[in-house]
Amino acid sequence: MKIDVTITACRRPKILAKTMVSFYENMLSGHECRAAINIDPIGDGDEQETLVNCQIACNIGAYRLPKKANFSKAFKWAWQNKGDAEFVLHLEDDWELLKKVNIEHMANMLRNNPKLALLRLPQFRADGDKMKNWNKFFPWNGEYFECPEELKMSVGFCGHPSLIKREFIDNTMNFIDTTKNPEKQFHRGPKEIMDEVAKWSYGVYGTPKQSAMIRDIGRRWMIENNWKKKGSKAHFMEWEKN
Repeated sequence: MKIDVTITACRRPKILAKTMVSFYENMLSGHECRAAINIDPIGDGDEQETLVNCQIACNIGAYRLPKKANFSKAFKWAWQNKGDAEFVLHLEDDWELLKKVNIEHMANMLRNNPKLALLRLPQFRADGDKMKNWNKFFPWNGEYFECPEELKMSVGFCGHPSLIKREFIDNTMNFIDTTKNPEKQFHRGPKEIMDEVAKWSYGVYGTPKQSAMIRDIGRRWMIENNWKKKGSKAHFMEWEKN
């Protein structure tokens, strides 16, 4: 199976290496993977080592080393520089995949559900037949945990590791405003993005009583290296020294 991987990263090669090893061993091994990776100039690591560590799991199809960090520009550039695969695995550099995931099964679920834009990996344990997403819950529909219709404009999309249909990305990427947090624009953003969001349904991969599949491994690095997200975390765009 051919997979495009879009990665927003910082200069922290050890963090990215842990992410890529976990995704290679648990999800991507045996598949043809092409990465578009943006490495923002944050952290004390080496950019070239960061690029090399990306290749643990993917061939690098495109990369960007901007002079100034900007999460929204990184996000938009990565999406615009994906390849031509049917599906895109959207990643940030600080997520560890904790268990085996059958990406072909995820892809077939997306193919068999024409209105389903994406399946994201769960950060939380399922509460029986409901999956926690922040303070909201998605019910199990027999295949996956489906975002309720009334919640999809607020929590249907997020930046957690997700397998996304190329069509959804193609129809939204050029309208991302790089002066604002990119994820928030899928909740309350440009009309073109909101119209596209409204057309689709959204899901979380897994089964009832499923434990978390991913873990955030970046927060400890932030504390140890005195970095923090500038301004409101919910509307994060840039980093600053703590």
